[in-house]
Parts: sequence; structure tokens; C-alpha cells
Amino acid sequence: MRFCTILDTTTARTIGIPDAVCDLVVPHGTPGEAVASILPGNPLADDWFGLVDLPGDLLVAWSGTMADELFEDDPRTWMPMGHERFESFCDAVREPLAASGSRLCFRPHARHVLSDPQGTLDFLRRREGEPFGLALSPADLMLPSMLAHAEDHFTRILESMIPRADLLLLADAAPDENRGDDDAEAMTPTPLGEGVLPAEMIMEAVNTGLPESTPVVVAAGDLPTATSWRHGDFR
Repeated sequence: MRFCTILDTTTARTIGIPDAVCDLVVPHGTPGEAVASILPGNPLADDWFGLVDLPGDLLVAWSGTMADELFEDDPRTWMPMGHERFESFCDAVREPLAASGSRLCFRPHARHVLSDPQGTLDFLRRREGEPFGLALSPADLMLPSMLAHAEDHFTRILESMIPRADLLLLADAAPDENRGDDDAEAMTPTPLGEGVLPAEMIMEAVNTGLPESTPVVVAAGDLPTATSWRHGDFR
């Protein structure tokens, strides 16, 4: 398993990556060379601006939403207008990506255009041979209403998406109990092991389905837990 972690722009420049302009994915223990650049924001927003010539061969971005806020619920995202805007975005960046030798890996989310395993895999099949890939964070595909059948959902996510992942992000989350009834479907990040991620299922999928060369991205503070999981300690 190839552990990587995330550096903010200032830290990346401090350790010798001067062209960093966004968060970077770097190998754990040898952070001098970027694996990927993480593009912030909503690619479907009119004011989104993303570069393709950035450190690392991979770029990571959300697939986007029609909502004003990045994780706000907006049904238009899954209607034709949302899918058409997403496909137009992909058409617009395809040639610049190919010219730069970069691969744009979309990070699916339950509130975004790519919101579930089937839709994501359909997109990857349609764009086969184009410079697009998958940055998978399994917890991002979950909402509180799905947790009653969490095992079924995670089984589908892991069995179908792990083998296609260019990056695997071990980021945990839990229902956000502070959002109230106005957004009862909200999730909030938690330390690894304190949210909804099923550790044993995750590691079984990693050990049996994740290509050996695929980076496993873990926040610096979560590395001790991820290391324990790798060695079969799920306490």
C-alpha cells in the first residue's frame, strides 16, 4: 500500500515545491515530489478557474453542482442541465489536459453530478481513452439517510469503484448533528475511524481490488489509524 498525504500550499513551497498553487498529494515520508494537485471549488460554477499545468501527473476536482454552495442540495444537479454542463466542462478541458499530459480525477460526492457508483462508472466508460479518472473517497458517497443500509452501499461502492480508482482517499465522515432540520442530510468530516467508514471492509477491498501502484491518501493526523488498519488492527 502506497501511503500519501496532503500538504497545503505554504508547506509545499517551504519543502521545495515552488510551483504549488493549491493543496498537493505527496508520498508519505518523501514529500519532495507531488503525486497530484487538488483543485478547489465547483467546476460547474461560472467563476471557477482551474489550471492544468500543475505539480503531479494527476489533478483532483469535484464533479460539481448546480447549487450556489459546494455541498448544498440542488435537484438541478442531477437533471439534464447539470449533466450537460458537466459534459461541456469535460469537453472544454479535454484537449488542454491531453496537451499537458495531465489526468483529471473526479472525486464523486452524494451532492454532485457524479454521486453514485453507477453514474460514475458510466461516465468513465463514456470517456474511455480520455484524460479523466477517479479519485475515490467512499464516505463522500454517503448521506445520513443511507446509513441504515450502509453495508449494502459500501459493498457496491468498494466492489465496483476500488478497481477503477486512480487515487483512494481514506477520509471519514459522520452525520452532522449541528445542522438542524434545514439540512438533515449533511455529513461532516471526522478523524479516521470515528465516522461511517467500515475499516475491515475498506481494507479487504484495498487488499483484494486496489492496484498496488494506486496512492492511498490519508490526512497527516490520520496516518497512525491508517497504519493500524493496514496491519489488521481495527480497534
